[in-house]
Amino acid sequence: MEHEIVMDLLPLYHDHVCSDASRAAVEEHLKTCAVCREALAEMDAPLPAAEAQKNAADKAAVKKISDEWKKTKWKARLKGAVIAAAVCMVLVGAWMAATQLYLFPVPTEKIQITDVRQLSDGRVLYHFRIDDDRNLRLIQFEFDEEGNMYYVPKRALYTEKRMLPSLADSDRELDIPKMNAWARGRGIDQEITRIWYGRGEDAILLWEEGMELPAASESDEAAWGYEPGSADYWAARENEP
Repeated sequence: MEHEIVMDLLPLYHDHVCSDASRAAVEEHLKTCAVCREALAEMDAPLPAAEAQKNAADKAAVKKISDEWKKTKWKARLKGAVIAAAVCMVLVGAWMAATQLYLFPVPTEKIQITDVRQLSDGRVLYHFRIDDDRNLRLIQFEFDEEGNMYYVPKRALYTEKRMLPSLADSDRELDIPKMNAWARGRGIDQEITRIWYGRGEDAILLWEEGMELPAASESDEAAWGYEPGSADYWAARENEP
């Protein structure tokens, strides 16, 4: 085999990746060629210092790149986790706001007040109903300086379907002394003389002072009991000059 061909095959021979035929030819040539034997020996010799330093520098650069990549990967994962947590918090907050913030008054046209009657102690009973299939969790009390009190049913942006029993369809009690005490606790000293459901021109009048109401039934009296405080309040009002 020609010398130049053997020189080309020496790296493959050294690394044991040449064919058996090539290996045999190279070994036969090495028996008579000192130059090729020396070249093969140099392949097993330690690297020169400069080359070793270069390889060490290359390894250090590769390690630095690897470390930076790992750091970047963890930063990306952490950033992704933070973004995911923030998105979850926003979604949970939006859901809570949509279901737990009771900011929207029920339209007055959906409110029905029926079967208004009066117990012997002066309390007023009535049936309250909202004409739809949604639930109700809050009736807000509002007052003004002219003796008006307003019941304002409010819902959240999203309201679940009604399940019985429900505040949206129930018998309710009106105790004027308690409402007056409630108003005084909020800085309203004016006695309540009218009570409404809703606000504005379409508000429904539930009660006003002097209104004649039918008497409650015996079953109502038995179910709701007797409130001495309410009876005493109305007795005192009747005795006022």
